Formats: sequence, C-alpha cells, structure tokens
Amino acid sequence: MNAQPPVIPTPASRRLAVFLKLASIGLLLLLLQIPLFMTRGVLTERQGYQRQATQEIAALWGRQQQVTGPVLAIPYEYRALVTRTREVNGRAVQVDEWTRCEATAYFLPETLAADGEVETEVRHRGIYDAAVYATRLKLQGEFRPDFAGAGIENEAVHWERARVMLGISDLRGLRSVTPLGRPGGRAAAFETTDGKTAGEFPLAAAVGLAAGEAVPFTLELALQGSEQLAVAPTGKQTRAALHAAWADPSFVGAYLPVKRTIAPAGFTAEWEVSHFSRGFPQSWTDRTANTPEVLRKIDAAGFGVRFVRPIDGYGMVERARKYGVLFFVLVFAVFFLFEVTAGRRIHPLQYAMVGAALCLFFLGFLALSEFLATGAAYGIAAAACTALVALYAWSFLGSGGRTLVIGGGLAATYGYLYFVLQSQDYARVAGTLALFAALALVMFCTRRINWYSLEMNAAAAPAAGNR
Repeated sequence: MNAQPPVIPTPASRRLAVFLKLASIGLLLLLLQIPLFMTRGVLTERQGYQRQATQEIAALWGRQQQVTGPVLAIPYEYRALVTRTREVNGRAVQVDEWTRCEATAYFLPETLAADGEVETEVRHRGIYDAAVYATRLKLQGEFRPDFAGAGIENEAVHWERARVMLGISDLRGLRSVTPLGRPGGRAAAFETTDGKTAGEFPLAAAVGLAAGEAVPFTLELALQGSEQLAVAPTGKQTRAALHAAWADPSFVGAYLPVKRTIAPAGFTAEWEVSHFSRGFPQSWTDRTANTPEVLRKIDAAGFGVRFVRPIDGYGMVERARKYGVLFFVLVFAVFFLFEVTAGRRIHPLQYAMVGAALCLFFLGFLALSEFLATGAAYGIAAAACTALVALYAWSFLGSGGRTLVIGGGLAATYGYLYFVLQSQDYARVAGTLALFAALALVMFCTRRINWYSLEMNAAAAPAAGNR
C-alpha cells in the first residue's frame, strides 16, 4: 500500500489550535480557583481557632480595658407635682399633689490628668498567642460641683452622700485601686456598686462633702488587659500620656495623640482633649438628661492605643492568596510563549500539574507559619514550590536555559511578593507596579511574533513532555 501523505495543517486549523490552547488555559485558570477557595476555607478555620485561643487568654488575664471617670455623683431632693388617685365620697378621683422626690446630679472633673506606664508581653495558648499588658495608671484632677447653675439650693443637696464613681471595662483585670486621696489626709476607699449605674460605674467611693466644697483627687490603678487600653476624656480639660516598650502601636478612638514618639524600643504618646469637642455635658442630673445615654457618649469618646502585632502568618497568607491568579497567569504565559517561540508542545495536563504545585505554596505557607517565624515559613514554602515547578518543567521544556527562566522568574516573583506583603502602606502601589512590569515584559518579548502565522505543528518540534 502506498503511504499516506502527511497532513499539512491549514492556516485556519493552526489558528483553531491556538484558540483551543488558549481556551483550555483559561478554563484551567478558572478551575484552579477551586483549590484557592479551599485554602481560604482552611485559613478561615485556623483563624477561628486563633480567635478562640485569644479570647480564652483575654478571659483569664483581662479583656480590652477602658477607664471612664472618675465622676462625682451627689443626690438631691426636689418638689414635684404628681397626680395620685384618691377616694372621695366613694369615688376614685385624680388629685394633684406636691411631693418630695430624689434625683442625682453628676459632675465631671474640671481637670483630669492620666499617666500610665504599660508593660506588654505575648502570652501563648497552644500554637497561638495574644498581646497582653499590665499598667499602673495614675489619675489626678479636681471636681467643682455647682448646683447654683442648675437652680438647686444647697439645703436640698445631700452632700454627705456624695460618691466618686469610676468605670472599668473588665473588673477581672483590676489588680488594685488606691483609696481616693484628698487634701488633709482624708481618703475614701473604692467599693463595688450595685445601683442602676453599676453597669457603667462598677466602683464607687463615699466622699462626704461639705456644701460647695471643691474635691481635688488622686488615685492609682493597677490594671491588666489585652490588645487595647483606652481612657475616656471626662475632664473639662483632659491630658493623658502612655508609654510602653511596644514597637507597633495603633492609636485608636475618637482622638489621636498630639505628640507621639515611636521607636523599636517602644513608644510614648500624649493626648490633650478639650470639652468643646466631646459632645456631652460637663454636668447633668437625672431630671434633665438620660444618664445611660450620656454615659454611652462618654464611652464612645474614649481614646488610647491598640497593641498591634506585626502581620502574622494568617494575615500574610490571606494577602498572598489574593495574588494567586497572578502566579498562574505569569507562569502559564511563559509556558505558552515557549510553545509559540520554541515549538515545545505542552499538554494541558502539564499546565494543571504546575498549577497544583503553585496552589500548594499557599497551603504550605499556612501550615509552616503556625510553627515558624513568618519570614522563614514564607521562604521555605516559596523555595519548595519553585524547586518543584522548575524540576518538573525541565522534563518537558528540554532546555536548562528555559528551566532557569521559569525557576528564576518564579523565585523573583515570590521575593517581590514578600516585599509587597511586608509593605502594608504601599502594598497596592507595589502590586500595581509589579503587574505593570510583568505586562510590559510580556509585550516586549512578543513584539515580533506574527500571531496570524503561528504554526503549532507537532512535527515541527519534538513533543517534549509527551514522550
């Protein structure tokens, strides 16, 4: 029998082959989102375990703390017209009567100075850890109760029942509180409260004032908590200063510090807050204001510092995972260019194997970050993935130079990604520049290719990787 002549592909069939190859690569990119999404599920689960461990540490040591107050509370009496039901000649009638009622007046300090030295450490629970702190916070200031401005006579005020109240977010973290120091050697010890404002002010000290007496005070708290320490600006003029040996503070709340110094050895921050910007009154009574609502406004005006830990492994994995598609596109684009320019046919299954290896980087980084430092975990996972992809590519690229391009480019991409992940403030700019550079490189390498005359003919070059 005569041998059949070889089939010469037509330009249309060659273009169809190129289209089908690009379509298969695009479909593969979509399918690789599935393992990436599964990695996200594992990451979410591990982050849940981390939050649970952090909450357990905080529950035993102390949660986020905010110090509110002190606030001076003085009860007073007033006459009010009330309607009562009386029986007159066998009938129930409504009668207006004057009666004496009691309310409480609240006064915030004229001045408040808060100074704290914070000692921080990292506590561990299993493979997880949390930032905790202990501080000695000194509060100084003065009350100047004025009932005349509210039209209340001194004779109606129960000065002897005056109390200074103090709010602490989590009493579990309160080690001690010194008695309220006053001039003349007088001191009043704090006790827990159980009144209607106990939820906001769990501590109170009975001070027993003379009519119109100013109340200078000083007290010191030994307080421990986790993650965040805040102070409410209850003074008409509030000044606060905090210092800690923590290199990564995040200043939070309604006010930022007016002065701050941050160094690797720690930070110092100072706040100054005037009553003009607070949004709540300097004094009020139960008759004229909703006390719980005022207290909520006071709590919302708090300011302080959050002891932020540098980006942990979970945070790095979450951010790196967002660049997963970039890795797939860059590596697959290089493989496709080798097919076009060097005639090396690569099977879609080989693309899939390389994609699976790239997915394993994120899972390996996640697993290693729970036991190693973030940088070491990233480096080991990136090196292992780069070596796996490069050695596998060597088997079907058939050239050490091409393999070096794949391995070196992948290693450089991992290195640049680590720089992007570390640069929290400039991550978006750096990532955009990387995409721009990658696109520019692909455009430069393909500028002389005539895409209408591509010949993806198996006979033109050995089918490496399919042997």
